[in-house]
Amino acid sequence: MTHPTPSCPPAPAAQTDASRTAGLPLDVEAAAQSADDALRLRLGTTTRREIDTWTAELRGRISLFAEATVDHPQTPATRGARWEVDQLLASAPKDDVLVFSSYQHLCDLARMLRRLVAEHRKRTETALVGSAPERMTTSAEGGDGA
Repeated sequence: MTHPTPSCPPAPAAQTDASRTAGLPLDVEAAAQSADDALRLRLGTTTRREIDTWTAELRGRISLFAEATVDHPQTPATRGARWEVDQLLASAPKDDVLVFSSYQHLCDLARMLRRLVAEHRKRTETALVGSAPERMTTSAEGGDGA
């Protein structure tokens, strides 16, 4: 009987996405920080277990942001973005691939999360700006009489 090596994850990331998504809040700053931290990892100094842990976290955050940002409203652009997210999540490398492939997938996930966070921020700012007056005057525009 063979025993799993310590570098193998306990469960494939695809099976744990749903459970990890349930516990994560839709926190823009934490998601952006997670993406940045994942992109700072270096292949030569990061273990497969660390890569798999980061992959599971990013997959959960991507699922949350995709639901909040890409699924509403349904337009051709959002459907295309949702297709990209689905393809990326479905293309997770198997457990027996080289560490490099897992690392590249992690980097792809981090970049996708950055895109989704940026889109979420843009939509949030648009919603906030839409409720504010169109033009706000600044003190520099005020009456200095000149």
